[in-house]
Amino acid sequence: MTNSKVVVVTGANSGIGTSIANHFSESGCRVISLDLKTDSKILNSDVTSYLCDVTSESSAIEAMKQVRNEFGPIDVLIVNAGVVPSWQSTENIDVEDFDRVMRINLLGSVISLKSAVTHLRAPGASVVMTGSINSWKGDPNIASYVASKHGIAGLVKSAAMDLGKRGIRVNAVAPGAVLTDALRKRVLDRNDNDASKAEAYLENLAATTTSLGRIATIADVVNAVEFLASNKSEAITGQLIHIDGGVL
Repeated sequence: MTNSKVVVVTGANSGIGTSIANHFSESGCRVISLDLKTDSKILNSDVTSYLCDVTSESSAIEAMKQVRNEFGPIDVLIVNAGVVPSWQSTENIDVEDFDRVMRINLLGSVISLKSAVTHLRAPGASVVMTGSINSWKGDPNIASYVASKHGIAGLVKSAAMDLGKRGIRVNAVAPGAVLTDALRKRVLDRNDNDASKAEAYLENLAATTTSLGRIATIADVVNAVEFLASNKSEAITGQLIHIDGGVL
């Protein structure tokens, strides 16, 4: 990446989004965080933060206009904002929570992309969305998340076909389990807050569910995002890149 790149990251104030934003910042790009918070202490000091609620079209439109007015055309749009719900069986689905997850994960991605299109560099811009292993695989406990991430796969394929005429590429990364603090906390919660049980669970997960025998790291995801954002992938669009250690 070159330091002339304007990179916008939604949901940059936590988790993988923070790592993505900081990585591009350290690479010399001009990085803008769009999030519900603008007072982050975990983002690099040279990352510009704009307030944005991705579930509000008016909020996203205003944020994208701000970016364009201050920085010029957007070279890389990373649509990352999302939430992971608590476990719920099918008969116990909380419909209000299901709607919340769909609004943030899927509708929020639609709104982010729609609001940015006229501000993307054309030709040449790259859009990278955060999908999931659950963009193609089910899970009995988080139906809302699976449904939202399946939607991301469809959005990527459709937008790639449409925006390709303008020379804009649209892809997604699809992480499996990733060793984030959030994952460690969920595993700990599900193992009675027993650290040794949680560690054994993660080791077994890696050994029994992946071809490489390891769980992906945040760095693995960031590297894939950087590849899809760069000219090294200029013939790749409409794809969902799996980052899961080779799920069996």
